[in-house]
Amino acid sequence: MRLSARSTWWLVPLAIFVLTRLVDIFVIAHAAHSQVLMDGSYGIHVEESKPAHPGYWAALTNWDGQWYETIARHGYPRSLPTHGPVPQTAWAFYPLYPMIVRAVMLVTSLGFAPAASLVSLAFAAAAMVLIYRMVLERADGFAATITVLGLCVFPSAPILQAGYTEGLALFGIALLIWCLSRRQYGGALAALLVLALTRPIVIVAAPVIVMHGWLHWRDSTRWQRWAVGGLTAASGLLVLLWPAVAAAVTGRGDVYFATQRAWGNELRLQSSYLGWFFGGDDRQDAVKALLVLLVLLLTLVIPGARAWPIELRVWAMVYGLYLALTLRPTSSIERYMLLAAVPWLPLPALAPAGSQRWVRAVVLGVVAAVGIRMQVGWVGHYLIPTAGSLLPP
Repeated sequence: MRLSARSTWWLVPLAIFVLTRLVDIFVIAHAAHSQVLMDGSYGIHVEESKPAHPGYWAALTNWDGQWYETIARHGYPRSLPTHGPVPQTAWAFYPLYPMIVRAVMLVTSLGFAPAASLVSLAFAAAAMVLIYRMVLERADGFAATITVLGLCVFPSAPILQAGYTEGLALFGIALLIWCLSRRQYGGALAALLVLALTRPIVIVAAPVIVMHGWLHWRDSTRWQRWAVGGLTAASGLLVLLWPAVAAAVTGRGDVYFATQRAWGNELRLQSSYLGWFFGGDDRQDAVKALLVLLVLLLTLVIPGARAWPIELRVWAMVYGLYLALTLRPTSSIERYMLLAAVPWLPLPALAPAGSQRWVRAVVLGVVAAVGIRMQVGWVGHYLIPTAGSLLPP
């Protein structure tokens, strides 16, 4: 079944998104009963101390959410050491998300937690609508529905309503793929800017744009070929945008990289998942991560994956390789995996075209139940700091 003529197609992805977010409200609120006092005594940055058992809203701003709250309220520090190491500072965090949250706080008089959640939810919902529409144009309603459902019940998907950048980043990715698939290159440039000011992943777009240009080379005009070339160059140059801004404001050229080193986030192949696989201290975790990457790569080449736009599949593949090459083994890996922007299992293939409705309904129900159960574990172990687990999401 192709794209429905009805103008209400967008209600399906929004309904899935809203229902799964409501479930996650209860998941997070329940898990927050186990949260310990957060007053900075664990060496974790806090903008404001939180009591034990703080409730739903406070739980949404745990961990990096506290850094984004600091930025939204106070901006970025200008006085830093001119030489040598620098401490962990807000310059490690990109500005677009906290700037938008601050604007919402000023307009609505909301506190940081509800404003941040509102921003995250709005952009994540828009991303789901775009992804649903792109799949619906290429496959049937089931493929589009289970793709969105798979993303909404991904183990780390509760972060889409927290004070984190995943919702905005997912929107930037979906917007980029949407614009490329329609050859709307001005919109694609805007999407690159969103990514460049949200998370350090804009470089992943370069191979996607190159593949897009190669696939459409013969039926492209000269202007379109130049536009694709310009976008490819922009995706490389924009990697340096935020580091350059940080250097200009603070007067220290390496401030962004220096503050990343304070978190142990130096870009070294030997400390990445791939490097640890060939001889690191945590080879077991590296093997697990690379097996998951292999599952993703296989997922993207099976016939069922054809429901996803080719640009989206290339993004997922390159992004997975990017994580393996640049990311050190960390508890944040499941959150980062969400931005592959496709389910990491071949969900559309579970009930291919011609399957009976009850079969598809059962598949959707099983996917939802398994995903939500995994979210309960992820929230309780990572998003909520407890006496037994102080691993950041």
